[in-house]
Amino acid sequence: MKTWIQFVLKSTQRFNVFDYGMLKLCLISLGIIIGVYLAHTFEDFLWVFWMLFLLSWLYIVVRVFTNQAK
Repeated sequence: MKTWIQFVLKSTQRFNVFDYGMLKLCLISLGIIIGVYLAHTFEDFLWVFWMLFLLSWLYIVVRVFTNQAK
């Protein structure tokens, strides 16, 4: 577990403002998805939030697990 935490901390040292913005978008989208399942107000737009979440999540995963040599 400690090795994994060190890996993530090393990866996030390379993040810039855009990367943190994408992380925030990812977490906000996930929160909206959870909220939509609890309150059906935005149920028609659920696919938009899923796409925002998946795209931003994929971006963060790629940024964390690539270019470790830098």
